[in-house]
Amino acid sequence: MVRIEGLSMHMLASLFLAISQAAAPAGLAGNQPIPGPFHPLILNGELAGRYHCPLSDFGPRPFVLVLIRGTDAPEGLKEMLGELNDLVEKSKAAALRSAVIFVEDKLETPLYLANAERKAARDKIDAALGFASDPKMEAKNPFPGVYVGLDSAEVLKTYPLGEGTAAVAVLARDYKVLAVEKVAEGQFNAEKWKTILSNADSKLVDKTLAPVVRPRLKPRAPVAEAPPAQQ
Repeated sequence: MVRIEGLSMHMLASLFLAISQAAAPAGLAGNQPIPGPFHPLILNGELAGRYHCPLSDFGPRPFVLVLIRGTDAPEGLKEMLGELNDLVEKSKAAALRSAVIFVEDKLETPLYLANAERKAARDKIDAALGFASDPKMEAKNPFPGVYVGLDSAEVLKTYPLGEGTAAVAVLARDYKVLAVEKVAEGQFNAEKWKTILSNADSKLVDKTLAPVVRPRLKPRAPVAEAPPAQQ
């Protein structure tokens, strides 16, 4: 029998078979590095209509990344985004960041190659969340502390949602995943959302940091008028 560096062909075949039958990776989990950057189509704020990577802005800061399957906004999502925005605003001392990305399975190609599908998906989300869909208009942004975006499942393969999953919340800091919470189909509701926000608050927000206080600007003292010249 042929041997390769001390291993027989039979042994190699057995080894390859064992590797092929090994369980597939479970996906995102705590204590793993962030899989990497991605560039969703941003739907709100000054970057609306552009492709931009939120993680590039977040850097090592703590952040909440929520991936939602499909382009149907869950019931009450506007209120949920408002609550996430409030958490970010009150956690400025901890530099908390956040993004909510819709992930569409049907967009198998990068979004910039699927203009018609991209536009239909964007318009649908814009209508549900009240964003301006006309690029000539000033983009409405009721959630300045939250990036809202759209990407394809093909692009986000390293952030798997998994079958039967409606959403995934990733809590991360220092380029490392701290916790992952999956929401099963039919369970994306206000109660589940409050659990996600509570976990984000407890795991990501350092309560020992002093709140950011902006100094008040003192009004300028009135300028004394020069006395009239003596004639």
